[in-house]
Amino acid sequence: MLLYQFRKGTNPRRVIIYMSEKGIDVPRYELDYENKEHRSEAYLSINPSGRAPTLVTDAGEAITDSAAIVEYLEELYPEHPMFGTEAASRARVRSLERLAADLVGRGQLWLWNRTDAFLGKEPAPSLEVADRISRYVDEILNVLEKEIGEHAFLAGDTPTVADCTAFPIFQTARERFDLPFGDKHPRLDSWYKRFRSRPSADY
Repeated sequence: MLLYQFRKGTNPRRVIIYMSEKGIDVPRYELDYENKEHRSEAYLSINPSGRAPTLVTDAGEAITDSAAIVEYLEELYPEHPMFGTEAASRARVRSLERLAADLVGRGQLWLWNRTDAFLGKEPAPSLEVADRISRYVDEILNVLEKEIGEHAFLAGDTPTVADCTAFPIFQTARERFDLPFGDKHPRLDSWYKRFRSRPSADY
């Protein structure tokens, strides 16, 4: 297998963090985003979307979605499950993971308009648009703030794919762009700081 990654990217980090938490080690290739290697003919022949991550399996098949990569690896490496251990916990984890995925999508739209670092995605960033989008970001943050309760992690007392999915958008906003994200949600703020101390969260 070979994982094409961009280690600072929000979606690739979902896979990178998951693999670290699981102890999965596969060969990796760091795409040179600065020089647009992800848009090169060679990479587009592997992943036509021109995005990271991509996992090329031992059979030569390319999996081009971060959630699909995680699910594929979870089936290959079922030890220490991160999707829950029985029907009820798996349903809860998947529910929170889907909320987290929505948060990533909304959070990225917010970042595209809050900064001028994504002109390829949003050529005319607008703080007015960012302010409008922030309401939809807060909508999900409010739900996650309630769902986490007094647990150490989003779905309970151990990390799951829900944490691996949600954490990178917090990290991208806070560390790459020094912007507040979830700081007005005390439980999520504590969760972020707790998860950030884990080795899997290091760049």
